[in-house]
Amino acid sequence: MGLFDKLFKKEETVIEVADNVVVAMCDGNFIPAKEIADPVFAEEMMGKTVAIEPTSNKIVSPVNGTLEVVFPTGHAFGVRATDGTAYLVHIGIDTVSLNGKGFKTLKNLGDTVKAGEIIVEVDFNEVEKAGYHKTTMLIITEPVEGKTYNYIDFGEVNKAQQINI
Repeated sequence: MGLFDKLFKKEETVIEVADNVVVAMCDGNFIPAKEIADPVFAEEMMGKTVAIEPTSNKIVSPVNGTLEVVFPTGHAFGVRATDGTAYLVHIGIDTVSLNGKGFKTLKNLGDTVKAGEIIVEVDFNEVEKAGYHKTTMLIITEPVEGKTYNYIDFGEVNKAQQINI
């Protein structure tokens, strides 16, 4: 990266958070599962689910951990948190049908990631133009036995803002 690149390119910085912190995957409106326009997610069939109606295109890791799943289409990824909890971030509803169009994955399977680190960039115009919802879900697919998972009140959130309590 040259001098001018450093001067004119805005760098994203990852804020250090504790291993027990869960952050918002993007800017937007934080909603409960029952408001998701897909019964699999709304009825929490895959696990405890919350979602964000995104207003930004950068999707970050919700926790410190390891990328255990990275779909080749870019529409979803899974992170194993340092406490053992498995989280799935699913970007949009039925977006697997786009076969990667509009999705750019920035990290790889097996990478160690920090909460707030960008994993996927999405062109939500492409997603909506194709007729899909951009709702981005956070699902606890493998909870740790005995651990409780609670979230802040629903409403507007900022990318990398703590959402668990």
